[in-house]
Amino acid sequence: MNSLFLILVFVALMCLSLVEAGDPDVGGIFSGISGLMGSIGGLAGSAGGKKKKDKKTKKHHHHHNHHAKGSVVPPKKSKNKHEKKKKGTRREKSSTKLHATTSNASLRGHDSRHKIKKHDETASDGSPFLPTITVSDTCVNVFTEQASAPTRAMTAKLPPNERALTPVAASPPPTAAPIMAPVLVQPPPPLPLPVTTVTTLKWKAEDVAISYIEKLDATMTRLEYIEACAATKVDVDKDCQLWKKNLQKNQSDAYPILDSTIVKLPNQPDDYVNMSSITVPHCRYPILMAQMPKRGCEEEFWRAAFNESVVMMYVLMGAEDEKNDFFPTAMGAYVYYGAMFVNIRKVEKMDDERTRYTIEVLPNGFSNSVMINVYVHTGWEPFGVPVKYANTTRSVVDVMNFVKTSNGSDKMMVVSKNGCGRAGYFISLGAAFCCLNDCSEPRMMEIVKAIRMQRPNAVDSMKQYASLYLCLLYFIKKKITIPDNLKQKVEDVTKALEGLIRQDLSIMY
Repeated sequence: MNSLFLILVFVALMCLSLVEAGDPDVGGIFSGISGLMGSIGGLAGSAGGKKKKDKKTKKHHHHHNHHAKGSVVPPKKSKNKHEKKKKGTRREKSSTKLHATTSNASLRGHDSRHKIKKHDETASDGSPFLPTITVSDTCVNVFTEQASAPTRAMTAKLPPNERALTPVAASPPPTAAPIMAPVLVQPPPPLPLPVTTVTTLKWKAEDVAISYIEKLDATMTRLEYIEACAATKVDVDKDCQLWKKNLQKNQSDAYPILDSTIVKLPNQPDDYVNMSSITVPHCRYPILMAQMPKRGCEEEFWRAAFNESVVMMYVLMGAEDEKNDFFPTAMGAYVYYGAMFVNIRKVEKMDDERTRYTIEVLPNGFSNSVMINVYVHTGWEPFGVPVKYANTTRSVVDVMNFVKTSNGSDKMMVVSKNGCGRAGYFISLGAAFCCLNDCSEPRMMEIVKAIRMQRPNAVDSMKQYASLYLCLLYFIKKKITIPDNLKQKVEDVTKALEGLIRQDLSIMY
């Protein structure tokens, strides 16, 4: 019914457009369509009212077996729900009456009762009058969305000329949903690494070392050594009586030792050991210098080391001196030198030149032994210089640290074949290092002279004296960066000193 009514409305609209265009034959058609639409509206209104009435008068038929045994009795509806149902029925009835009053039939009845003035069939300008068409709301679905333009089904019924001019409503073509690219989760940027600023601490003796290099003169090396030797001549008959009395126990008769510095064994005045206690410049406590004991003199040597509380010993030897063994070299080996028990507790190879032994020394009848760390430097020949300045420098630095931390009760000893040349070199270099550590310029000639006055013939060759300067320069270059204005001078001094060392200057002055 609704579709037919919509078609008639559309035809009426088309006829109206033709009337306005001036076609006289369309007026009768339009009047017929208007009457037909009114009839359809009346039928629709009466049909709607009958449907509502039937719905209201319809009764619920109960089954006769609802009280049968085993059946479930439905719960009775509450009075409130029944009242709500009645109210809903009244609301529907009122809605039906509202629809009926809005139909064309009711409007015509209203017109007859209220004597509404009927319009003329012709307008004032002579054209036929078009009555107002009232469309019942029962024939229109107000809940449907009306197209803004005629659809294709509607335009198909139009004439060709009208069809071409009538816009057609069309839905936009479906568009595919855009494919979203996967979201790449970027890892957080790495945190910046903490910048570690390495601050190089300035050596406290840097300025003193630079000043020392500025004053260094290699041409004076020979003259300095000659002066040191001349100033330390010794009167053997007057000052070296114990040494002269025990010549058979000495390695050589050319290296006398002074009675004033010789180490004497307590309660044993007749025992002799070739060992001296030396006061070293810039060192607080004395250092012992000794020769390697001859065969048969080992007991006095180890007894003196025990009595002096020696805890550190450096032995400087070459290939020729290896036969002068005065302690066993295998770990776990032990020897009794008279009443002195010497036991090797540990052996450690430090490098190609150095080996460390831990030696236990204990006299008979004593319960407390002395543990001595013995460092043996090999490859250092008599009148010669160290094979590698690096190893010698490390050992001398250890000596300097020991001297700085020692309380005086524990002592250190340096041993070479005669206890003069290489031992004097080792202690003189340690004194120079301690001098720099005290922020004073080392005077090599004064250091060597002070040691030779206590142990004659210490630093027994020109080669060794020149090498003291080279080893001291090596130590300074490891501690500081040589300024650019002094690099050439350091190079020239090094070449001059190496020239002195290559010469055959082993003659004692």
